[in-house]
Formats: sequence, structure tokens, C-alpha cells
Amino acid sequence: MFVTNIILDNKNEIMNFINKHKSSEHTLVENGSSTYDTHNLKHEKVLSSICETFKKITNNKFEIIELWFNKYKKGGYVKPHHHSNGDTKIKYLTGVYYFKKPKNSGELIIKEKEIDTKENDFVIFDIADTHYTTKNLSNKTKIVFSVNMKEQ
Repeated sequence: MFVTNIILDNKNEIMNFINKHKSSEHTLVENGSSTYDTHNLKHEKVLSSICETFKKITNNKFEIIELWFNKYKKGGYVKPHHHSNGDTKIKYLTGVYYFKKPKNSGELIIKEKEIDTKENDFVIFDIADTHYTTKNLSNKTKIVFSVNMKEQ
């Protein structure tokens, strides 16, 4: 697992994109919404800074397969899950970018270990690792971008 904090230059443009982009209910997201089932956002120009940052963190050895965002209202969280597809011939990673993370908005749990995260953190870990979040206890919306990546 790898965690780094990087502030992107185009956060206002990304927020405008989020506000205009429809997200919907998802079975793993409680009291929130996701773009996972409806849109793969990896080709959206305004989000290229997110994709490029994830790639740079992996020394450009991984390519983005999927990019989506989840929004969590008060009480919102993501249920335990992993992203593994069973393919053992290629190395896969998953990652999260904490775009908006208000105080007390829940923490990331990977393999039953709590990861202390803050706004602008990029976290990368093995795609087979079970992960989830604790509840958003704040009155503000938490917004997290997620990616799946495969080795080039």
C-alpha cells in the first residue's frame, strides 16, 4: 500500500464536472451515490490530472482501466469488497483519491487496518485487498475518486 498527498491544480474544474455529472445508487454504497455502473470517466479531459497522478505514482508502469467517483452524505459509507477479477497473469492495483474529505467523514479500512486519510490523499493498494469505509459522521459530503489499474 502507498499513500501520498498531492494537491491538484484544477480542483475547481473537477468540482464543476462533479456537480454537472449524474451519479446513481450502487449496491456497495450506503447513503450516497456512484458513477461506477453508469460511466467510466477515464477519458474525461477535466479528470486527466487524476489519472496522470495515479500513473505517475506507479512510475507509469500501470494504465488506468476504470475511473469513477462516489459521493457519501451523512451516514454514508462503502461496504466491504475487493476489485479482483481472478486474473493472476497480470498485476492489478486499485486506488482512491480523496477529493473532498471533511472532518469525521469516515476512514478507509484495508485488510481490517484503518488508514488515516485526509483530503488530497492518493492511496494505492492491491486489487484483491478487501476494503471498506467507516460512516461519514459529518454534515458535509465526502467525494472520492476510485481507479482500477493494470500493469502495462
